[in-house]
Amino acid sequence: MKKCGIIFGFLLFGILISESDTIYKGTICLVIDDFGYAHNETIEGYFSMEKDFSVAIIPGHIYSQSIGEIADSLGFETIIHMPMEPFNYDSLSEKGFILSESLNAKEVEERIDLAFLEIPTAVGMNNHQGSKATANLQLMKNVARSLKKRDKFFLDSFTNPESRGFITMRRFGVKTELRQVFLDHVEDTIHIQNQLDSLVQLSHSMDVAIGIGHVKPITLEILKKEIPRLKSEGYRFVSLSKIVR
Repeated sequence: MKKCGIIFGFLLFGILISESDTIYKGTICLVIDDFGYAHNETIEGYFSMEKDFSVAIIPGHIYSQSIGEIADSLGFETIIHMPMEPFNYDSLSEKGFILSESLNAKEVEERIDLAFLEIPTAVGMNNHQGSKATANLQLMKNVARSLKKRDKFFLDSFTNPESRGFITMRRFGVKTELRQVFLDHVEDTIHIQNQLDSLVQLSHSMDVAIGIGHVKPITLEILKKEIPRLKSEGYRFVSLSKIVR
């Protein structure tokens, strides 16, 4: 009887190990930017998918708040897609950006406050544009202090190789990660497929490979097909909050 109990214990231990230590070909994290501008068939198409990506919502637009509420009700992870100053910033047409030189620490915090008040379910932030802003060390310190106070994370979209975002967040104790691949900077099926393939290849050598796409119909159609295929082949998709550190 005792022998049977020992055998059963080993069998149970083996089952637990096999369930918790599933071996994946690679781990991929996808973020889809630019939610908030519209609520159309493309948006509905993304929301009809499995929760295999994080939803990045630009604050300050007509659909920003409602898209945040819908995404949360469907179980999607949401983050703020915070407008930050690019080198080609147009002050006449672009509003609400975090600017690299004309905003003090209090003003930066106020803009971040407004964003999280508008989308309160957001668990973190990444930068929309920001090639100039993220290279400004003092500005990134101000952003880091604000996010640390709120216990929110930051994904550096890495729109500038001179970005100080990632390293500054690390220094201030803000959970952070760095984007590896933009999927759809070029709106072409072959290009997007190649970028996704590159992301998959990176997942073989990294703990997790992070890719950013946008709410474009062409990207939607590819991801609707490719994510289920990749999952069936042994890849897993995780949300940002699971992998930032």
